[in-house]
Amino acid sequence: MGDIDRNKAGASDISDAIRAGALPAARRLEIYRHNVWANLRGALGDIYPAVKAIVGDTFFNHAADQFIRANPSRSGDLNQFGQTWAEFLANYPHAHELPYLPDVARLEWAWHQSFHAAEHTPLDLARLAEVSPDQYGQLRFQLHSSVRLLSSPFAIYRVWEANQSDYTGPMNVDWSAGGDYLLVHRNGVEVAVRLLTEARYQFMTALIAGADLEHTAELAMDSDSSFDLQGFLLESVQSGVIVNFTLEQP
Repeated sequence: MGDIDRNKAGASDISDAIRAGALPAARRLEIYRHNVWANLRGALGDIYPAVKAIVGDTFFNHAADQFIRANPSRSGDLNQFGQTWAEFLANYPHAHELPYLPDVARLEWAWHQSFHAAEHTPLDLARLAEVSPDQYGQLRFQLHSSVRLLSSPFAIYRVWEANQSDYTGPMNVDWSAGGDYLLVHRNGVEVAVRLLTEARYQFMTALIAGADLEHTAELAMDSDSSFDLQGFLLESVQSGVIVNFTLEQP
């Protein structure tokens, strides 16, 4: 039996289990299915507003329908739906003329994850001040659970920014400027998207991997000999990106 036949059979079995009220069972099932589909499409639109603004409603809804068919929701929490949207767009034939679109989607999913991440208490500066300077190299910093790092060969920050609902600036994107390194994190209830230099990106990547301060600083310095370690650490603490530390004994 083919997929279409199985789907028809399944719908018939479900219809048989639904009591007919003012409307026939088949019609009530059709309305329910339509509402579920609309909710899933709406969830994608809520999570990926910049993608939707870039491609327009018709394109977005058609792509969303294809995605929903291939990736039915397996959770009652709509916040969990749409995780693989970027991968879908990367393989969606109609999006091939927009090669940056999947990375914009990845940025929006990172924003979404950051918004829903757990909260942390701020770093205890008094405890950090007790660390001896000769032990600084053994420090391992913990980042806020909302922190996400992205890199792209495209200027996705500029594209994302220009497609925010409250954006009123120029719409042009300088594609010749190269790609972006981005940090996404939440401080309080506000999610921030920040451009990073390659050195800062390498530093944060190493921290996430669990490297100690000595090795993370070396990686950043290899990328940029003028990397301001003290300044970036202070900025990361003040913005709530760094929330804790451990001290590894040599």
